[in-house]
Amino acid sequence: MGGDDGDDGNGDGSGDGGTEDPADGETESETVDGTILGEITVDNLDGDAHTVDIIVEFDREIEDWATEELEAGGGTTLDRNWPTESGQFRVTTRLDQGEPVEVTPADWNDPSCLNLFVRIDRNGELTLLSDTTGGPCGAGDPSVDDTDA
Repeated sequence: MGGDDGDDGNGDGSGDGGTEDPADGETESETVDGTILGEITVDNLDGDAHTVDIIVEFDREIEDWATEELEAGGGTTLDRNWPTESGQFRVTTRLDQGEPVEVTPADWNDPSCLNLFVRIDRNGELTLLSDTTGGPCGAGDPSVDDTDA
C-alpha cells in the first residue's frame, strides 16, 4: 500500500492525484489529459457600464489578461490567446475591481472541452456559466451550466 501522498503537487486543491486500486496497485486518474479551454464570452445584461478583468492561466503561467469595459447591454468574445490543446487551467475574473473569482474545469466535472460565459446579470452581479458543446467544443445545442460566483 502507498503512503498518504494525496496531493500530486499540482497545488490547485483539487486532490487530483488519482486513486490507487488495491486489487491491482495501478493508479487511475480521470484528468490526465486536462481540458481544452474554448471561447470566453463576456456579456453585460445590467443597465450600467462595468469593467471585467479576465486572467487565463495554464500550468500556473499567465497566458492572457484582458480588461473589458462593457457598456450597458454590451458584450464581447475574447481573442483566444491561450493554448488550444488540453491542459490544466484556471480562469480568474473580477468585476469592477472587486473580489476575484477563480474557476477551473473541476467546477464543471472536468469536461474534455469548456467554453466560459462571464455574465453580469441585471442586478450587476457576476455569474459564470459553461458550455461544453458549442464553439471550439463541437457542434450541437449548447448546454449551459451555472456555477457559484
